[in-house]
Amino acid sequence: MIKGRTATTSIFLKRSVPFTRMTSRLSSTLHPFNTQNGESYIASKSNDAYQSNRPTFIGDTFSLQKDLPSLPVPSLKATLDKYLTSIKPYIMALPTDSQVEFNKQVKLCEDFSKELGPILQSRLETYAKGKRNWMSEWWDSQAYLNYNDPVIPYVSYFYNHAPLSSITHSLIENDPLLKSTALIQSIVKFIELIKDEALPAELIRGTPFCMNSFHLMFNSSRLPNISGKGDIDTSVFYSLFENNFITIAYKGNFYKMSTHSENGAPLPTNIIWKQLNEIINHPVNTTTNAGVGALTSLPRDQWRSQYVELIKDPLAKASLETIHKSSFMLCLDMDKKPITTEEKSRNSWHGDGINRFYDKYLQFFVTGNGKSGFLGEHSKMDGTPTLFLNTFICQDLLKLNQTEFLNDLNKPLNKSISLPNPELLKFTLSPQSKDAIIDAKNKFDKLMGEHDLNIWSYQKYGKNFIKQFKLSPDSYIQQIIQLAMFKYLGKQFPTYEAASTRRFFKGRTETGRSVTKESYEFVSNWSNPKLSLNDKIALLQNAVKAHSNYLKGAANGEGIDRHFFGLKNMLTAQDKRPELFNDALFNYSSTWFISTSQLSGEYFDGYGWSQVNDAGVGLAYMVNKDWLNINIVNKPAKSGLDGKKIRYYLTEAADEMAKALLEFQKTTEKTTEKAKL
Repeated sequence: MIKGRTATTSIFLKRSVPFTRMTSRLSSTLHPFNTQNGESYIASKSNDAYQSNRPTFIGDTFSLQKDLPSLPVPSLKATLDKYLTSIKPYIMALPTDSQVEFNKQVKLCEDFSKELGPILQSRLETYAKGKRNWMSEWWDSQAYLNYNDPVIPYVSYFYNHAPLSSITHSLIENDPLLKSTALIQSIVKFIELIKDEALPAELIRGTPFCMNSFHLMFNSSRLPNISGKGDIDTSVFYSLFENNFITIAYKGNFYKMSTHSENGAPLPTNIIWKQLNEIINHPVNTTTNAGVGALTSLPRDQWRSQYVELIKDPLAKASLETIHKSSFMLCLDMDKKPITTEEKSRNSWHGDGINRFYDKYLQFFVTGNGKSGFLGEHSKMDGTPTLFLNTFICQDLLKLNQTEFLNDLNKPLNKSISLPNPELLKFTLSPQSKDAIIDAKNKFDKLMGEHDLNIWSYQKYGKNFIKQFKLSPDSYIQQIIQLAMFKYLGKQFPTYEAASTRRFFKGRTETGRSVTKESYEFVSNWSNPKLSLNDKIALLQNAVKAHSNYLKGAANGEGIDRHFFGLKNMLTAQDKRPELFNDALFNYSSTWFISTSQLSGEYFDGYGWSQVNDAGVGLAYMVNKDWLNINIVNKPAKSGLDGKKIRYYLTEAADEMAKALLEFQKTTEKTTEKAKL
């Protein structure tokens, strides 16, 4: 904390008509986003009305949305052929005659393609006509919004921000209020870029990628559905221009805090810091308000009923609406001082269950020793947009000149800037709500106690080394995972990898099936002492190539799992469920005992989420320039898996594969030299 800044400093000037009060007098309506994404935001005026008066407005961010192709419906034959290919590794591993089982699967596919399959395909193609993304509404609802398990730990995902330099940024890094101030200012810079649509539309090798999630990030929240019409949550979006404030969580209480002045300009450093200082020194009876956030950790049906109870009180209803409207949430975990990466990951992933509001799409954290991180609620956006956001933030923090930042902090207050005090959001809790908070915290502690988290941080090499051998880094680490799990368990298990479909309008993900015939041949023969080095490398190369090809197809909308998902949605009550869909192997092949996904960033030292199947494990991985990282999460009692053993076998697999590649390279170079002589 800066010398001379006392805990009792009060810096807020009064004005006759607060901006928040003025905007509340304006009538708000639903405005559709101008990219025609099917979503609407609540505002008194449209975004266009504000942007037309901004001299800094550029209009690039969503400029290519109209050019994005629609998500295709794959052909039925292509999907069935790929399905038969995808199950071969499981059939090859059978102790019985594998050809018999494969013939059975061929027959099931033939029957499906002759009977109900073409009917379902025709229905799906008809449904998809005129829709730019036929899967969007189904996926949001069925994969997320009507999912009843708590969003923590089963839905949301986290990043740990790597520490700032101990040489150039030590004062900021180690002081939580300084770090929080800098963090808020960096996020606000990003918000201003979104307001101006100044972020260029993302192009990868000349192909535009969907920017829809950048519409939805800020001033938004997941929302319990209390209409009584089905057990499905909803989402709510508010104007970026009319809600220039954030929610601060501190000791289980929530505060409304301004980020902009009355004229819409981002607030200077000293006023941001002083508001934070005011909050942490605010005398509040924590037994009155603290802990409402714990209710968001409940299963959704339980949170829904508690939400109904809460909003019977007008104060609570208004406070919840303020949280939803706020740009984002910053949680001050001043009593936490995580040191190890595992401790930081635990705090970013779930925290204490009290000082959080898990429905909020964007939550950032700063601990008592200055460590920061992020948690993203997953229902309306996937990881690549939030990866971009957090990378921007971390890069911006590193660019910060610490001396100039501290000088800005000590500047005299600009008396022309008048703001309301940070506002404690009040909740008048009924006895039922108080009991529910205690119950929610107990359930949260029990649930998180069932999860084990281990981190494989491998510093020997990264994608620079892998690329030397002309191998896809993503496909390579997938083979590390397959080999490690085979070493540990003696077999392969169905493995999911998220493949981004953002090249399509509102594209999200398709399943990459990581277990292939080639990966089976690789892992099952790798330790064979009779196999030559050349043959081992050939098996590795084949496995990498097969995985890479499948993932490319999935990213092009040619995967099989979302197609089957669409076909199943075409079934009616009058249809007899196809035998293929009832088949044990068909369902086993899409039971994700191993769930994986890559989001890589040189500015993070952790990224992760939960397993999707309690009998399995979640492996969130980063492939960085010179190091690899995997966050390992599982429930030991349910899965029987030991995360520390998985970590051990990952190291063994990575070491062995690199050693073999280097030896192969050396042998190849010697052979080439001899040929020249």
